[in-house]
Amino acid sequence: MNKIINREQYISQIENYIDKPIIKVVLWQRRVGKSYILLLIIDFLKNRWVDAKEIIYINKEDIKWDNIRDYNDLYEATKEYKYIFVDEIQEILEWEKCIRSLAIENKDIYISWSNSDLLSWELATFLSGRYISFEIFPLNYQEFLDFHKKENSEEIFFKYIKYGGLPYLVNMELGDEIYKYLKDINNTIVLKDIVTRFKIKNINFYEKLLEFLSKNVWSIFSANSISNFLKNQKISLNTNVILEYINHTKTAFLVNEVPRYDIRWKKIFEVRNKYYYTDIGIRNAIINWYSITDISWILENVVYINLRSKWWNIMVWEIWDLEIDFVCEKDSKKMYIQVAYLLESEETIKREFNNLTKIDDNWPKYVISMDKYIWGGYDGIESKNIVDFLIGI
Repeated sequence: MNKIINREQYISQIENYIDKPIIKVVLWQRRVGKSYILLLIIDFLKNRWVDAKEIIYINKEDIKWDNIRDYNDLYEATKEYKYIFVDEIQEILEWEKCIRSLAIENKDIYISWSNSDLLSWELATFLSGRYISFEIFPLNYQEFLDFHKKENSEEIFFKYIKYGGLPYLVNMELGDEIYKYLKDINNTIVLKDIVTRFKIKNINFYEKLLEFLSKNVWSIFSANSISNFLKNQKISLNTNVILEYINHTKTAFLVNEVPRYDIRWKKIFEVRNKYYYTDIGIRNAIINWYSITDISWILENVVYINLRSKWWNIMVWEIWDLEIDFVCEKDSKKMYIQVAYLLESEETIKREFNNLTKIDDNWPKYVISMDKYIWGGYDGIESKNIVDFLIGI
């Protein structure tokens, strides 16, 4: 890592648990900056006069730690240290046995991994409930400006939605050679966290599935619609396998599933949810496709991941035959959002605003677009420029 730049929103959360008897778990997709966070915490400790001799940092992607293969190796390497950091811990066999023992010894433990296999009862079982997890997302737009030392402009915003927000891009020129880097990351995620881990044999099919997700990631679709797409590609696979492969893709945090809530029947749909990429740059690199014709959906994905980076929980609402793009909740707050490219026609304005008028409460409602000159509200609904919204969330 060439540069370390503070990500205060994460550090301020984690520092509340330093020296507390709880295991700190840092997670999400590869290359979103989990190692940055661990190294920033180490710097924070050193600045608090913690002796560096009390700290060990193990990164399982570094060849010098190849000798640590199982929980016994991990214990022998870490037992003499007070502060223990293990990056990509899922690469160590039965790691949880070691971590539990170290926790009993009152060590201060920080671990990271890049898949969601254990984000359920298994994680609670492995760590006996003594953990707290922190989701690390790609750079939101304000962080992107800070990292790259850029002033906000239309040109820089378009670079953000083209190349995405992976932190390492700060060490590269913002040009199309970035796509090679992003493709390499996607290949690593697919090979290590999906194909190898889940023993996927039909790689050709899986690549076609990723192509479909990349082109339709913001649409509501079902396994049947994917199956029909694949049949046109002369690939036949049953819907159960398709759903299984989509789940593997979610497990690697490559895409995020957003549930749909039927406001009329007060229930969450079990099928036909929406999916968004964790990093829009990886999506664009997968299919070599960044087109102005996709701009509305790209903006939607960017708004989604920026909201998630600020810890908003998000759902899609359906009200009769109308859809609310994002219903966002955090703590005791709530807001409703529609995303459009430009409000350039009466039809677009009516569609985006009309959906929000169907919601009968007093929480904020926004229509977000690329329009530079925002006109006044409509029936209590605010119109906002997307950049102003992202910076001001």
